[in-house]
Amino acid sequence: MPAPRARSTDSRQRQRLIDACISALHLYGPSRTTVEKVVAIAKMSPGIVRFYFDSKAAMLVASLQYLAAEFEERLLQPVGRLRERPVAALELLIDLYLDPDIASPRKVSVWYAFWGEASSRQEYYDICGQKDERFAALVRTLLERLIEGGRRSQLDPDAIALGLIGALEILWQGFAFQSEITIDRAAAKQRCMAYLRSIFPEEFAHRSLAVPSVREHSDPARRLPRWAYGDPDLAAAELATLFQGSWQFLARGGQFVAAWDFRAVDVGTERVIALLDAGGCLRTFRDSCTEAPHRLSAGVAGRLPGHLECRSHGLRFGSDGLCLTDPARPGLVELESVVVDGLLFVRAGDPARAGADSPVSSSFRWLLAGLDPTGLGSEAALASEHVVAVDWKLLVECWLGAGLPDLDTETALWEAPSLEITPQGLLMRWSAALGGGNSWSVRRYRALGGDRNAGQHAAGAWRRMFVAPNQLFESRPDGLAVLQVFPAGPGRARLRRLDFSAAPHAVARTLAFLARRIPPALGCAALAELDSMQEGIARFGYESAGDAQSGRAQRAFRAWLRERLPALRAERAPAAAQ
Repeated sequence: MPAPRARSTDSRQRQRLIDACISALHLYGPSRTTVEKVVAIAKMSPGIVRFYFDSKAAMLVASLQYLAAEFEERLLQPVGRLRERPVAALELLIDLYLDPDIASPRKVSVWYAFWGEASSRQEYYDICGQKDERFAALVRTLLERLIEGGRRSQLDPDAIALGLIGALEILWQGFAFQSEITIDRAAAKQRCMAYLRSIFPEEFAHRSLAVPSVREHSDPARRLPRWAYGDPDLAAAELATLFQGSWQFLARGGQFVAAWDFRAVDVGTERVIALLDAGGCLRTFRDSCTEAPHRLSAGVAGRLPGHLECRSHGLRFGSDGLCLTDPARPGLVELESVVVDGLLFVRAGDPARAGADSPVSSSFRWLLAGLDPTGLGSEAALASEHVVAVDWKLLVECWLGAGLPDLDTETALWEAPSLEITPQGLLMRWSAALGGGNSWSVRRYRALGGDRNAGQHAAGAWRRMFVAPNQLFESRPDGLAVLQVFPAGPGRARLRRLDFSAAPHAVARTLAFLARRIPPALGCAALAELDSMQEGIARFGYESAGDAQSGRAQRAFRAWLRERLPALRAERAPAAAQ
């Protein structure tokens, strides 16, 4: 009995090293993968590698052989057994070829990494080439039998096989640069089936091509799955997919009065510092020293003494970002910014990731109608920023369900939200009048003149606009509120709110405070309830019926998220890469 256990242990340890080697190849590529990196991932001692492999090259070849054997066992053999049923075989082939067990980003990237080395290593070329040759031969055989069975002699099996293999390869290439959460495997399989249906319409007519879309509001009644409110992999994918490249509100242009006035803000994917240069231009930079990644700004706002300074390294930077101390050093990273109707927005990261071209100027003109931007003051009447134990998506859903509880329902109601799919993504707009509410907050708001400009708003005194993924703008007769929420980790968020007032200075803060109380769902009082709600959803799996009046906006947001992050369509979280 001891001997079999020893052999079993040896086999497990060898496989553990191979799995670690595949992970290292995914992270570093063949040339930068070292024995030290492999054993660090495997959590084993370096000496054990020599027990199973003669060299690093032998370990790399063993890892590639393992992937090739897996491809043979899990795809080529099951599909090959269906040769006499080519339609079923091709459907299974597409399902398996795009299955996460075979086509995970980790494994796909390893295949392509080895192809890059194939020209210099014959053993790599032999393994990769043999796998592709067997796969191509199987595809051609299935298509040839399908053509013969349908008596379509005019079709060329080689050309059709080349097209199908090319489509699958392109999809694999896309998988290599994504995370599992962002891959839409259902849509990928549907594209391949659409290719086959275009050539063999009768044989593949039974396959549906319905792709969920935010425009169709797919899954309208369902909440997001419970795992979506605390999964670490999803939190990372949200930052990369939804926030990178998105336009984020930074400040009002009127908050920059004199040269070297600055604002420092964390917009989720970047620490940003905006400043007014001597020529009156607003410039935005990454708030990070070029020597070490720590902040340059001292505080969140103020006026700089004619330069940006890192006292730790004795470096000074001008308003153009160049290093004044040593011109040969790299300058600060400048970020793209734009001013829209007096509001300063910044974009960090790859804009293609978020699909954002620029903020929608016409929508902000609608939002700010009746407000004089120059009359909003140079500072926020109220400002707050804090981290809460609530997932950011739950906060957004709360915003989208918020109404004015003191509406006079006989004369004014929130209009149904206007939903738009713009180049920037999902955008929603509402408007309402304050109505005849009789709460203490509403009475005080009116008594202090909070609704004196209500008549200037053609569609109502209060307007809200949500810009996906995370920003809510609210204009009122007394001023403007901006709410932003950013992921701060699994199940945690950073909430930022600024209220700019058009009211006289003596009552500006009071009006802003009362305005925060009138829709409780937008105030801090709702956070305790949201904390409990998140626990109910994420821990216990509870569901709620939702608000029928505001449910359309929440459903649209969930559908938009499911379109951008296909994994959210599943009730279970995708398996983490091994």
